[in-house]
Amino acid sequence: MAGILKTSLGLRDNVVGVKLFKNEAEIPKDLSSVEKPVRYCSMIQGARLEAKSFLARADFHECKGGAAGLGLMQCPDNISNGSLYFNKLHKCETPEVGISIASNMPRLLPGNTIATYVAPLDKMAMNPDVVVFIGNAMQARRIVQAVMFKEGGRSTFTTAGIQSLCVDATASPYLKGEVNVSLGCDGSAKNSGLMDDDVVVGIPFAMMEDICTVLKTHYEGWDKFMRG
Repeated sequence: MAGILKTSLGLRDNVVGVKLFKNEAEIPKDLSSVEKPVRYCSMIQGARLEAKSFLARADFHECKGGAAGLGLMQCPDNISNGSLYFNKLHKCETPEVGISIASNMPRLLPGNTIATYVAPLDKMAMNPDVVVFIGNAMQARRIVQAVMFKEGGRSTFTTAGIQSLCVDATASPYLKGEVNVSLGCDGSAKNSGLMDDDVVVGIPFAMMEDICTVLKTHYEGWDKFMRG
């Protein structure tokens, strides 16, 4: 699947898989935990750009907002009460608007996840829950077209320009069972090197077989039509 995405979309970097473990019994004994806290967005970038793997329980998630989005802990007070977005990040006109932003984020319930495992998709020790890649608008468009090929209708994306890799690209596809496309966030740009023109795509693993089948069969014809 990773090879099909890279070939059909022209991705230069690794496609990333994410597993959200619900209990300790699910975690393979040979997976080693990270040695120091790491931000979730940096885990994704480390897997994508350096082929690194990361197993991290709640205490080893440096960004507590990201950890809360993934169900590892309660949402921090400064996020739920709007003060982070209002006082520090200046992303809203009032604290009440910040509360609205926070309360509308698709998050897993606290305690739903006890650890996250992030790795290049082709090196995953088990099937992931969500597949994430970072690319451009055309590459995201091809994923949407592959979904439309099977399902028709329209795709609807959810994003706020905040918490793009944890909430937009992981929690949302996990909870809704739908592809989500995010325009990134300033936190990922500042802390993990997300570029200004990067587009983040999260895909539920359950959709990957159909998407890859469509891409493998049709991407050359789509590209020929577009560029011919």
